[in-house]
Amino acid sequence: MNADTLSGYVRKYHTSMFRLAFSYVRNREDAEDIVQDAFLKLYCCEIVFETEQNMKAWLIRVTINLCKDMLKSSARRLRNELITDIPTAPPEAGGIAEYITRLKPEQSSMIYLYYYEGYSVKEIAKLCRMTVSAVTTRLSRARKQLREMLSKEEEYEK
Repeated sequence: MNADTLSGYVRKYHTSMFRLAFSYVRNREDAEDIVQDAFLKLYCCEIVFETEQNMKAWLIRVTINLCKDMLKSSARRLRNELITDIPTAPPEAGGIAEYITRLKPEQSSMIYLYYYEGYSVKEIAKLCRMTVSAVTTRLSRARKQLREMLSKEEEYEK
């Protein structure tokens, strides 16, 4: 892969990869580092992808793995910081993006992949190496939590 091709992929996928990483690590700097590492792996990768969709799926998988590695790292566990930096949500997200960031990382990433990236439950299951029923369960629980948060907010405003 040459630098121009990589540059095109970075322009095309950076925002979605950043949002996915942020949904896991909930820190702007860590998410940027993860995205940078994922694109570096793509640049160094010797795999020839059949389609751009396969490359994007590979990139998502690498990003998820890097997020999980960071969350497991001892340095990350020792750091206790206040997160005040929330990424810009897509315009169609409306006010719900704030509530999505309150979900557990595995739930917010499912919501992100399903609603914002447009992946089907089957595709998410394949990307995340999970069963379809596990993805469905996480999506269902995430939706239920979002409904509860929104109804509490509605009650509070009354």
